[in-house]
Amino acid sequence: MKCGICDENEAVIHVQQIMGNEVVELHLCESCAKKRGISSSDDKIELSLSQLLTGLIDPKGEGKEERSNETCPRCGMKLSEFRKDGRLGCGECYTSFKREVDLFLENTVGTTRHRGKYPARLVAYKSLLVDRELLKDRLKEAVVHEDYEEAAVIRDKLRTIEQTAGDQHD
Repeated sequence: MKCGICDENEAVIHVQQIMGNEVVELHLCESCAKKRGISSSDDKIELSLSQLLTGLIDPKGEGKEERSNETCPRCGMKLSEFRKDGRLGCGECYTSFKREVDLFLENTVGTTRHRGKYPARLVAYKSLLVDRELLKDRLKEAVVHEDYEEAAVIRDKLRTIEQTAGDQHD
């Protein structure tokens, strides 16, 4: 099998990355592997995972050379350093190297968007607060439409939720 980067030499290292249902394979010859941070001594192979993953993002190195010397205006970090380490120097680096950061995240994590999560003990409390706000809106609508029977039912539900939230908070 030929090297996936230079397409000339025989591949000696084979890497497979699985993200969800997508499989990305990279086949490297010895010289391309060294360029990507994989070096071999007589009895072991040393692997720089961040460099290898960067290789999976842009295996042919297209567009690398012309931007490698770009630097962050705040900290002076070079794009080539990010590609080597997979680490950024400051918050401004995220803006300066946005395209590369997005590619790196997409290929390593599977998304560029952080969804966040709540601690388990706060999930129920959050849903109570959301329900409470929705009921307040419904109560205002009922009063505006002069549907006082519905407003009374909603008011009672609101009191129950506020008691429950108060009990959980204490």
